[in-house]
Amino acid sequence: MAEAWDVIVVGSGPAGCSTALHLVQRDPAWAGRILVLEKARHPRPKLCGGGLTNYGEAILRDLGLRLAVPHVALRKAYIRFQDLSWTLWGDPVFRVTRRDEFDAWLASEVRARGVTLHEGEPVTDVEPHPDGVTVVTHKARYQARVLVAADGSKGIVRRRLGIEDGSRVARLLEVLTPEDPAFRPEFGASHPGDGPYAVFDYSPLLHHVQGYYWDFPCYVQGQAHLNRGVYDARVHADAPRAALKETLQAMLSQRNITLEAHELMGHPIRWFNPGAVFSLPHVLFVGDAAGADPLMGEGIAYALAYGQVAAGAIADAFASGDFRFSDYRQRILAHPLGRSLRRRAWLANLVYRIRNVHLLRLGWRIGRIVTRLGLGYVNPAAHFHFR
Repeated sequence: MAEAWDVIVVGSGPAGCSTALHLVQRDPAWAGRILVLEKARHPRPKLCGGGLTNYGEAILRDLGLRLAVPHVALRKAYIRFQDLSWTLWGDPVFRVTRRDEFDAWLASEVRARGVTLHEGEPVTDVEPHPDGVTVVTHKARYQARVLVAADGSKGIVRRRLGIEDGSRVARLLEVLTPEDPAFRPEFGASHPGDGPYAVFDYSPLLHHVQGYYWDFPCYVQGQAHLNRGVYDARVHADAPRAALKETLQAMLSQRNITLEAHELMGHPIRWFNPGAVFSLPHVLFVGDAAGADPLMGEGIAYALAYGQVAAGAIADAFASGDFRFSDYRQRILAHPLGRSLRRRAWLANLVYRIRNVHLLRLGWRIGRIVTRLGLGYVNPAAHFHFR
């Protein structure tokens, strides 16, 4: 017989953990009603730049959490196109974590609040029925009144439910290069007063990349590295497809780095589409399974915010007995999460359509104005200048 739970969360990344934590914050009794299923074991590898913005930190603080894993607090970020650059300052602009450590910490907080978390138990099938959803793993069968799909951009829940809603999936390639922080300006070596910084270089726009190249300083098991990669949103699917590996090699070559000397890693990101499928009866999608930021590929903060929205929808469903979740899309769009994602989707559609170098250079010259309007970044307290 299937083991019965009120809520089953598939995936213990930021979106799944946030959903559980927000439910328990509403009422500690929820802890005994939630089962979280994780296919791997923490700390498990997770490809990601690891950027945690101030928005994400604010959600963690609302949950009573302070970031408790090693990270690099960035004081500034350079936004570049060819020889043009403007600088975003903040205290911090954002923090760079390692996702294996960050996710393991969040999972430990979920357990600390009494929620049951099964690691090493991948879901193999999902069977919807009028009263809920049956979730099958290689160990057991579970019955849920509500299933929360927090299993990533190409998760099994979406596949088993046969959802094809035209959502787009971005591409990312990244490498980790060992560095000596005493000699790397990205770690603040050149000007310690300025502190560490990140680079977002949009020069690959001229090579059909609908995105940017990045350099993020980070620590991997205590050793300094630079996380370097290329993000291609593919917002405009009819545009020529970028040669992502060749583009990454070209950007690395400018830094005297050969791609062959480092492990190349890649992963997809499902980006936010207001018309996508966000719910079915008894089923909610959160995090990358619902849609991340198409402009920058940012995922962590938005994943945490999805948990806020999902927890409210779940609590109301149990209070009313209505599990259709017919208003979940509107909840997302009305939340700061949805408003921010829609702005970024609009900007991504605009910026990644431009291929004329003169228009792009003009755009960089007015970038400060756009960002001050809150359309390009989530840190309104930051100040900007051209260099």
